[in-house]
Amino acid sequence: MSYGWLLDPKLCIECRSCEAACKQWNGVDTFVGVRLRQVRVREMASYPEPKLQVLSLACNHCEVPWCLMVCPVKAIKRRADGIVYIDPDVCVGCQFCAKFCPYRIPTFNPVKHKMEKCTMCFDRIDQGLQPACANNCPTGALKWGKWEDIADKGEGKVDGFTDPQYTRPHIRFITQGW
Repeated sequence: MSYGWLLDPKLCIECRSCEAACKQWNGVDTFVGVRLRQVRVREMASYPEPKLQVLSLACNHCEVPWCLMVCPVKAIKRRADGIVYIDPDVCVGCQFCAKFCPYRIPTFNPVKHKMEKCTMCFDRIDQGLQPACANNCPTGALKWGKWEDIADKGEGKVDGFTDPQYTRPHIRFITQGW
């Protein structure tokens, strides 16, 4: 069994509750510049019919994680449940993972001199809880669950998102009515 994200961009109100919950749960220092989950807003069309795309993004915990494949010290690991994480005791901060991730997710922490990324709150999952970000989304725009329940919902790609055939990311986007 593995897990994944389901994102409905039309429900996202850009409140950043997901970002705040992630930072709080993971003890991320706000002033270091590390963001394990990030709400990104992109202009998809302009006047006379402007259209914004709001996406709450973090690591997609890919089935084929390029970050894991290029790590020279094997600091990036994949659990049996599909969660991809960085072992801070092994990471040397070389940033190869960031350069090869097509989603540009791993982030260098200049204070710790290590790479960091979303762990899908596996410590919470191991306790039977949801990841902090999904648990705190007030509109239900960001959901989390068993991949077998999410994989056939929505689309695997939105404009500007890397073709999912390469990494098989565990995220789907609800695009109807968007």
